[in-house]
Amino acid sequence: MTAALQLPRQGTQARLESIGFLLLDGFSLIALAGALEPLRLANQLSATSLYRWRTLTLDGSPCRAGNGMQVSPEGILAGAGELDALILCGGDGPACVADPQLLTQLRDLAERDVHLGALGSASWVLAEAGLLHGYECSPGWACRVDLRERFPGIALSPQPYSLDRDRYTAAGGSAALELMLQLIGRSQGPALLGAISETLAFEQVRSEPVPPRLTLREALSSAQPKLQEVIALMEANLEEPIDLDDLASFIELSRRQLERLFQKYLHCSPSRYYLKLRLLRARQLLRQTAMPVVQVAMGCGFLSAQNFSKCYREHFGIPPSNERLGKPQLCRIAMH
Repeated sequence: MTAALQLPRQGTQARLESIGFLLLDGFSLIALAGALEPLRLANQLSATSLYRWRTLTLDGSPCRAGNGMQVSPEGILAGAGELDALILCGGDGPACVADPQLLTQLRDLAERDVHLGALGSASWVLAEAGLLHGYECSPGWACRVDLRERFPGIALSPQPYSLDRDRYTAAGGSAALELMLQLIGRSQGPALLGAISETLAFEQVRSEPVPPRLTLREALSSAQPKLQEVIALMEANLEEPIDLDDLASFIELSRRQLERLFQKYLHCSPSRYYLKLRLLRARQLLRQTAMPVVQVAMGCGFLSAQNFSKCYREHFGIPPSNERLGKPQLCRIAMH
């Protein structure tokens, strides 16, 4: 049995937070799981019901995830009762079609001071409802360009997740987990946040939503915002790598201009840099989790375990399986 974490007394008991997760067609199952697991651990490690949550759909019908799995919700949005927050769960594809009934309900929730969030393409729904105007937003990459053109009043962030007042958005995947960890840390403090992160074998929880830069800050000075933005997009989309033409389009450059930018400041091609980001993430997962190698490969954007093993050996000098032999590895990865 896991021992309860002894939290410092704060004078009053922490308020129970009720969170609804509204499932939209094609939602990302991994993003939903990433958002839910920190909440479960927060309750378990504190031995207190800090959070309660429910999965919902608009009409109570089962909803199919992007991977084809059908999920039966625990309730209907209109009958969810009092909520402190509602998180819309979208997928990795283009903009979600916004149901007029849903838009009306979202506006009503906003008027009642319910905090609203979105994962992946669900940011589009909040935008359609007029609830992201004047806010910073981290949408799914596939709807980013359309969101910029359709809703110029929204500040698009290059970061994988954003917390702006009572609006929470994440590009999806692991960004959903980081978003939820950040929310828990803000309300419950660093002790519980650290315990959850350790349990999840999360190497680092950033106090601000800024992706790691692999010691290349000097090359990514403020004089090169386009480079910073495209690398942030890469880091937010390791599971399903974005095509280089799309990356260039997102930051309003041609592919050739993007390649020149990487060659000038990072001395490698964009595709080479992207591959190395994925391999570094894979090494972290191999060392800190018990995920099977094939699952690590798929989670880092490789189409097969064989291709993953080949690339891993070429860059680190050892096969992925050696990361779990219990011996420290001295291999390093160069960025050029």
